[in-house]
Amino acid sequence: MGKHRTGHLHRCYAWLVDTIDQHPRGISLEEISQLWGNNKDVNEDGEKYIVESKFHRWRRAAEEFFGIEIVCDSNGCYSIANHDNSSLYKIARQTLNAFAVSNIIKGNQSLDKQILYEDVPSSQQYLTTILSALRNHHTLKMVHQSFWHDEPTYPIVEPYCLKMFRQRWYLLAKVIDNSKEGDNGKLRTYAVDRIVSIVETENNYSLPDDFDANKFFDNIVGISNVNGKVEKVTIVVDSEQRKYIRSLPLHHSQKEVWTGDWESEFEYKLIVNEEFRRELRAFGPGVEVLKPAWLRKEFRKEANILSEIYATGK
Repeated sequence: MGKHRTGHLHRCYAWLVDTIDQHPRGISLEEISQLWGNNKDVNEDGEKYIVESKFHRWRRAAEEFFGIEIVCDSNGCYSIANHDNSSLYKIARQTLNAFAVSNIIKGNQSLDKQILYEDVPSSQQYLTTILSALRNHHTLKMVHQSFWHDEPTYPIVEPYCLKMFRQRWYLLAKVIDNSKEGDNGKLRTYAVDRIVSIVETENNYSLPDDFDANKFFDNIVGISNVNGKVEKVTIVVDSEQRKYIRSLPLHHSQKEVWTGDWESEFEYKLIVNEEFRRELRAFGPGVEVLKPAWLRKEFRKEANILSEIYATGK
């Protein structure tokens, strides 16, 4: 099957799931067929309706592709079984949103210059394989090219969970075989967009009964240094930047402990890793670190270095 045909089918699957998703109480095949007949974005051949056999092919393929379950009730209406509650559904929703924009633009070329995309790392092509391995408890065989190494690694891993951070997908997995000495038996995080190739094997594994993905990442921002020391961090934020921090907390432990006319004080209980530092740096002079003392000293040193760089001029 050609790339164009495959891409079009994926857009059809996305349209079908998106259509059903918009009717949480259920939608009949007749109604779906009517909507398809009126669709000008994806229905390239101008079909008046969807034949039942094609609908069921698309339904099964969409379930596999997006990792969801489409069910039919006693009235013959279809809905998504794990709507809103499932992590798989949330991943599917991310993919569907991307396809939805693609479908709109495909059918409305005049919008091409009015919708601006953010260039984000591609990882969608590997999500289906990873989700399948998570669901089936199968190991994964990968070729992974890290930013920090010249040569790729060839790990075989037991996938534990997927996590998205700053528009990148990360796979947390236990390494069971890797050419890198000392890695075997350890939990490692892999950037999915740095995967060169990936294959789901037929080898089974068991996820530890006490593993909880939310708890694993509970004390950090991002994905690194999960075993560090939890500390209390206090920052002062100016009146403009605090609006952003209130609307999008840096960490679930965030508390606004003092509010003034021109600034607010926020507290966190977490592991200070590089991702958290980057979050603070992004606010520039709008954020001042008060505690812990070592972190304040670190930020003061960075500020002095920047001051020297810009003082010289060119």
